[in-house]
Amino acid sequence: MKLRWHLPLAFSLALLDISQIAKSDEWIPVKQQTPTSQRDDDSGPYRWVQVEAPTKTKTSTPIRWQELKAEPNNGLKKAVIWSPVEPSLSTDIERKIEEEAPIQNPANAAIKIQPPVMPSGTTFANEKSIWRDDNWHPQISGTVPIGFGPKGLMISGSLWAIDCITGAGYCKNTSGLDEYRDQFEKIGEAQYNLSIGIGDTEKIAGITVTSRFEETSLQIGERNTEEEKNIFSNFYIGTHISRNFGSDTAFKIGIDNWLDFRECGTCGFAKSAYGVISQRFRLKDDQNSIFPNAYLTFGVGNGQFRPLDELVLDGIRKQRNAGCATPGFTPNKPCSPEALTRASLRARSYGQINPIGAVALETFPGLNLIGEWSGRNLNAGFSVRPFEELGLILTGMWENILPNCDYGCTVSVSGVPDGIDLKTSLPQALTQRPRFSFQAALELKF
Repeated sequence: MKLRWHLPLAFSLALLDISQIAKSDEWIPVKQQTPTSQRDDDSGPYRWVQVEAPTKTKTSTPIRWQELKAEPNNGLKKAVIWSPVEPSLSTDIERKIEEEAPIQNPANAAIKIQPPVMPSGTTFANEKSIWRDDNWHPQISGTVPIGFGPKGLMISGSLWAIDCITGAGYCKNTSGLDEYRDQFEKIGEAQYNLSIGIGDTEKIAGITVTSRFEETSLQIGERNTEEEKNIFSNFYIGTHISRNFGSDTAFKIGIDNWLDFRECGTCGFAKSAYGVISQRFRLKDDQNSIFPNAYLTFGVGNGQFRPLDELVLDGIRKQRNAGCATPGFTPNKPCSPEALTRASLRARSYGQINPIGAVALETFPGLNLIGEWSGRNLNAGFSVRPFEELGLILTGMWENILPNCDYGCTVSVSGVPDGIDLKTSLPQALTQRPRFSFQAALELKF
C-alpha cells in the first residue's frame, strides 16, 4: 500500500523540477571563490547556475530596400558605374600611361584619363640655357648673365654672330638684301664661345669658366681669305660663382673676360664685373601646357654693361690721366702711342655700375620670348630648342632697339663748351637701326 502513494509523489516532484528547468533557456558557469577540490583537468572549479530566459519580442517588420535617387537638393552625386575593360584596351591604357599620353575610352568619347601631373624640379644652368627636369630648355636672356648655375658637369659650345659690330663701322639702314649682305660682309662679326660648369649650386656652389675666341677664321666677305688665323690668337677667360636659394631662386657673381690673351693692339672685349639674381615663376603645374613659366633676372654690372656716353666719358678720363690729348685738354708733352692704347683699353673695362635685367616668358615648352636691358640699350628676341632630347639651342636677338646715344647724341665734356657730337666725332661706334645677333649653342650635361 505504501508503494501506491510513493510512486505518484515521486512522479509529481520530478515534473516540478522539469518545469523549473524548462523556464530557463540556458545555464552559465560561475567560478567559485574557494575551490572545493582539485581536479586533473584544466577546466577549473566552476558550478552552473540557472539564468532566466530573455523576454521574447514580436517579430520585427522585414527590411525593404529601395533605390536612392540623386536629387538637386540632397547633394548626392550621380553614381559611378564601373564596366569591364577588354584586355586589348587595358594594354593600350598601360602603354599610354608609360608614355604620359592622354587616354581616351573608345566606348565613351567624353571621358579622358590624364596621367598625374608630376611637380617640376630645381632650375639649373651653365651659362644662359636652362637645365630642368632632365632636359635642356631655351635661354632666358641674350647678353645679360643669369643667376642659375651648374649641377654636375656641364659644357656649352656656341657660335655667335652679329650683322653689324659697333666700333667697326656705322650700322646704317639698308634698302635691300644685297646692301644688307654687303654691310654684313664688311662690319659683321662672329666668335666662338666655350663654357664649362661644375659643382652643385643647390647644395654648395657652382663654378663656371667661360671663354671667348674673337677670331673665328670664318670667311665673311673678303675677310679671313688672305691669311689663316689661329683661334687662340685672341681669346678671353671669365669666372663665375653661383648659388641656389630654393628650387627657383639663384644668385651669381662673376667677371666676364677677366683674363685676356691678345696679339692685336687695339682689339679686345671689355672686362665686366656683375652680380645678378634670377627667379623662376611657375605659372602652371602642368609643364607641358602653354605659358608654364616666367623668369626674371635683375642686378648690376659694369664694363660692357654701360651706356655709350659713359664709355666715351670714361675713355676721356683715362686718356687725360695718362697724359694724352683729348677734346678740351692738351698736355704739355704728348703721350706715347702705347700709353694711349693702354688708356683706351682700360676705359673699356669695369668703371661705372649700372642696372641690368632680363625677362623671359616660356610660351610653350621649347620656346622662350626674351626682353632685356643690357645697361646700354633694350634688346628683345627669342630662344628655341628644336629637339627635346638634344641640347641644341638657337637664339636670335634684336639689339639697340631704343634710339638713345647708340644712335648719336652730344656728350658734355669739361673744356668743350658745346660738348662732343658723337655723330661727327665717333660715327663708327653708332647705329642707325636695331642690330640682329644669332647664336647656335650645343649644351651637354654629364
